[in-house]
Amino acid sequence: MASAQVAFAVAASSGHDLAGHYECAKRIPAIMEALEQARLTPDAQPQKIMEILGARTASKAELEAVHSPAHIADMRQKALQDAPCVVADFEETPDNTTYMAKSSFDDALQAVGSALAVVDAVMGGVQAASHTKGFAVIRPPGHHATKEAPMGFCLFNNVAIAARYAQQRYGLRKVMIVDFDVHHGNGTQDLFYNDDSVLFIDIHQHQVWPGSGHVNESGQGAGDGYTINVPLPVGSGHEAALRTFQRVVQPAAARFQPDIILASAGYDAHMLDPLEKLNYQSATYHALVSSLMSLSDRLCSGRLAILLEGGYSFQGLSEGVCNSFQALIGGKPLHDIDAHGPAEPSGAVDEVLGEVVATHKLQQ
Repeated sequence: MASAQVAFAVAASSGHDLAGHYECAKRIPAIMEALEQARLTPDAQPQKIMEILGARTASKAELEAVHSPAHIADMRQKALQDAPCVVADFEETPDNTTYMAKSSFDDALQAVGSALAVVDAVMGGVQAASHTKGFAVIRPPGHHATKEAPMGFCLFNNVAIAARYAQQRYGLRKVMIVDFDVHHGNGTQDLFYNDDSVLFIDIHQHQVWPGSGHVNESGQGAGDGYTINVPLPVGSGHEAALRTFQRVVQPAAARFQPDIILASAGYDAHMLDPLEKLNYQSATYHALVSSLMSLSDRLCSGRLAILLEGGYSFQGLSEGVCNSFQALIGGKPLHDIDAHGPAEPSGAVDEVLGEVVATHKLQQ
């Protein structure tokens, strides 16, 4: 079991649910069923895949590494006294609100704890070897949550807490976060905007909610240059994702030399997703995760932990996650790239990438 190539933890959070909402409790079962059908389970591949069982919940101190005590207390209070309730509006429609059910606070703690358990596995802790990659199949998502508030379906910022945990628990100096959710990870950006110990690279669709993530948002103070935003134009797909990694992510990572790589893995850039208008394909996620694996192997002893964020087409979400697992165990993509799919705005993509490269002085 210690030789497993990928260790995963699951926080199904079945109680955190709202009928008709995009971010619903059915997301995790859809993923787990797809992994079973694809034979990407410990039973089917015991030498390659292991599940971290009994993952703990996060502690108050771990949450306070990025969130204020007031925010944590408010979330607990709302779950105990106000739930079910809305804690933040998206576009003032029932399927776009940030909600809390009675169990949401505890479910969010379990999600964070599962993310930290995956970091432990990547660092060579109990049940895993030092070369193990990790995947946290968790909800609610986290990358919109700020220091003081929930936002965009997110209660606590899972990846930000994981980054601080890696630094504080294991003494890692430099953490690289790559966010490929279709929406900009505004909460993660805000939390590390003045921090040169965290390189935050966010690849998202241009001019969609929450409206942040412009190229000129590049950090400030000590963190100047350590936030890199890539706002891709509508219709960007597989080729745009590959070129972004080649022209931006790889040279930025090589310059930063991270001690661990974390990924905010949103699957809502998939062409089937109902929310926005990027055209990633299922195999695109195999390519993204393969690229992150290569970077981690080359730069930081293979330390790579992937945390689930968005993804609201059950088919796009489950196929994307399965392709990610397949990449983590060194297998081939489970789906072919459709070369006859929607045309990509190649010229506009190159213009954006050129602006990012120039802004951050990335060597090609």
